[in-house]
Amino acid sequence: VLTFAKDQSGSITALGATRFNKEESRKACLRMVIIDELPFSFVDGEGFRHFCSVACPRFIPPSRRTLARDLLALYYDEKQLLKAKLAAYRVCLTTDTWTSVQNINYMVLTAHFLDGDWMLHKRVLNFCVIQNHKGRTIGRLIEK
Repeated sequence: VLTFAKDQSGSITALGATRFNKEESRKACLRMVIIDELPFSFVDGEGFRHFCSVACPRFIPPSRRTLARDLLALYYDEKQLLKAKLAAYRVCLTTDTWTSVQNINYMVLTAHFLDGDWMLHKRVLNFCVIQNHKGRTIGRLIEK
Protein backbone atom coordinates (compact mmCIF):
# COMPACT_ATOMS: atom_id res chain seq x y z
CA VAL A 1 0.00 0.00 0.00
CA LEU A 2 1.41 3.40 -0.92
CA THR A 3 1.37 6.08 1.77
CA PHE A 4 2.15 9.76 1.86
CA ALA A 5 4.18 11.22 4.74
CA LYS A 6 3.04 14.70 5.70
CA ASP A 7 4.66 17.42 7.76
CA GLN A 8 2.90 19.48 10.44
CA SER A 9 1.39 21.83 7.87
CA GLY A 10 -0.11 18.90 5.98
CA SER A 11 2.22 19.14 2.99
CA ILE A 12 3.29 15.84 1.47
CA THR A 13 6.99 15.28 2.17
CA ALA A 14 7.61 11.70 1.05
CA LEU A 15 6.07 8.70 -0.61
CA GLY A 16 6.39 5.35 1.13
CA ALA A 17 5.02 1.86 1.23
CA THR A 18 3.42 -0.05 4.09
CA ARG A 19 2.18 -3.58 4.53
CA PHE A 20 -1.44 -4.32 5.31
CA ASN A 21 -1.78 -5.36 8.95
CA LYS A 22 -5.06 -7.10 9.76
CA GLU A 23 -4.73 -6.69 13.54
CA GLU A 24 -3.82 -3.01 13.37
CA SER A 25 -6.74 -2.40 11.01
CA ARG A 26 -9.12 -4.12 13.42
CA LYS A 27 -7.76 -2.07 16.33
CA ALA A 28 -8.18 1.12 14.30
CA CYS A 29 -11.79 0.16 13.52
CA LEU A 30 -12.44 -0.43 17.23
CA ARG A 31 -10.80 2.87 18.12
CA MET A 32 -13.03 4.67 15.59
CA VAL A 33 -16.16 3.14 17.15
CA ILE A 34 -15.00 4.17 20.64
CA ILE A 35 -13.87 7.71 19.80
CA ASP A 36 -16.88 8.54 17.62
CA GLU A 37 -19.27 6.78 20.05
CA LEU A 38 -20.72 4.67 17.26
CA PRO A 39 -23.00 1.69 17.88
CA PHE A 40 -21.41 -1.72 17.31
CA SER A 41 -23.95 -2.30 14.55
CA PHE A 42 -22.20 0.44 12.54
CA VAL A 43 -19.68 -2.12 11.24
CA ASP A 44 -22.51 -4.29 9.90
CA GLY A 45 -23.90 -1.41 7.83
CA GLU A 46 -23.94 -1.77 4.06
CA GLY A 47 -22.41 1.68 3.53
CA PHE A 48 -19.47 1.07 5.86
CA ARG A 49 -18.78 -2.35 4.36
CA HIS A 50 -18.86 -0.88 0.84
CA PHE A 51 -16.52 1.92 1.88
CA CYS A 52 -14.05 -0.63 3.34
CA SER A 53 -14.19 -2.75 0.19
CA VAL A 54 -13.26 0.28 -1.91
CA ALA A 55 -10.77 1.97 0.44
CA CYS A 56 -8.93 -1.18 1.49
CA PRO A 57 -10.17 -4.36 -0.18
CA ARG A 58 -7.94 -6.54 2.02
CA PHE A 59 -9.66 -5.28 5.20
CA ILE A 60 -12.69 -7.35 6.16
CA PRO A 61 -14.61 -5.39 8.80
CA PRO A 62 -15.27 -7.32 12.01
CA SER A 63 -18.83 -8.20 12.96
CA ARG A 64 -20.45 -6.30 15.82
CA ARG A 65 -20.01 -9.37 18.05
CA THR A 66 -16.29 -9.55 17.26
CA LEU A 67 -16.03 -5.82 17.90
CA ALA A 68 -17.70 -6.25 21.31
CA ARG A 69 -15.25 -9.05 22.20
CA ASP A 70 -12.33 -6.90 21.08
CA LEU A 71 -13.64 -4.01 23.17
CA LEU A 72 -13.86 -6.17 26.28
CA ALA A 73 -10.28 -7.39 25.75
CA LEU A 74 -9.12 -3.79 25.24
CA TYR A 75 -10.95 -2.75 28.43
CA TYR A 76 -9.12 -5.37 30.49
CA ASP A 77 -5.77 -4.43 28.93
CA GLU A 78 -6.32 -0.73 29.62
CA LYS A 79 -7.49 -1.49 33.17
CA GLN A 80 -4.22 -3.32 33.90
CA LEU A 81 -2.18 -0.47 32.40
CA LEU A 82 -4.07 2.06 34.52
CA LYS A 83 -3.54 -0.01 37.70
CA ALA A 84 0.19 -0.17 37.00
CA LYS A 85 0.33 3.57 36.31
CA LEU A 86 -1.62 4.49 39.45
CA ALA A 87 0.56 2.19 41.59
CA ALA A 88 3.55 4.42 40.81
CA TYR A 89 1.94 7.59 42.22
CA ARG A 90 0.08 8.88 45.22
CA VAL A 91 -3.53 9.08 44.16
CA CYS A 92 -6.40 11.17 45.46
CA LEU A 93 -9.98 10.12 44.84
CA THR A 94 -12.97 12.39 44.38
CA THR A 95 -16.61 11.57 43.91
CA ASP A 96 -19.47 13.51 42.46
CA THR A 97 -23.10 12.53 42.73
CA TRP A 98 -26.20 13.94 41.12
CA THR A 99 -29.78 13.13 40.28
CA SER A 100 -30.97 13.25 36.69
CA VAL A 101 -34.23 14.82 35.55
CA GLN A 102 -35.53 11.22 35.34
CA ASN A 103 -34.84 10.98 39.12
CA ILE A 104 -31.95 8.51 38.67
CA ASN A 105 -28.98 8.91 41.04
CA TYR A 106 -25.48 8.74 39.56
CA MET A 107 -21.95 8.75 40.93
CA VAL A 108 -18.58 9.23 39.28
CA LEU A 109 -15.30 8.22 40.95
CA THR A 110 -12.21 10.04 39.69
CA ALA A 111 -8.51 9.47 40.47
CA HIS A 112 -6.19 12.50 40.50
CA PHE A 113 -2.39 12.33 40.55
CA LEU A 114 0.72 14.32 39.71
CA ASP A 115 3.32 12.77 37.43
CA GLY A 116 7.10 13.24 37.69
CA ASP A 117 6.83 16.55 35.81
CA TRP A 118 4.17 17.85 38.22
CA MET A 119 1.47 17.57 35.58
CA LEU A 120 -1.99 16.87 36.98
CA HIS A 121 -3.73 13.81 35.54
CA LYS A 122 -7.32 12.69 36.05
CA ARG A 123 -8.86 9.32 35.24
CA VAL A 124 -12.50 8.31 35.66
CA LEU A 125 -12.45 4.99 37.52
CA ASN A 126 -16.18 4.37 37.77
CA PHE A 127 -19.46 5.84 36.65
CA CYS A 128 -22.54 4.15 38.01
CA VAL A 129 -26.14 4.38 39.13
CA ILE A 130 -26.50 4.57 42.92
CA GLN A 131 -29.47 3.99 45.21
CA ASN A 132 -29.07 7.23 47.15
CA HIS A 133 -26.58 9.95 48.06
CA LYS A 134 -25.81 8.66 51.56
CA GLY A 135 -22.19 8.40 52.70
CA ARG A 136 -22.43 4.66 53.39
CA THR A 137 -23.72 3.94 49.91
CA ILE A 138 -20.95 6.00 48.34
CA GLY A 139 -18.32 4.44 50.64
CA ARG A 140 -19.35 0.89 49.70
CA LEU A 141 -19.09 1.71 46.01
CA ILE A 142 -15.64 3.24 46.45
CA GLU A 143 -14.43 0.12 48.28
CA LYS A 144 -15.52 -2.08 45.37
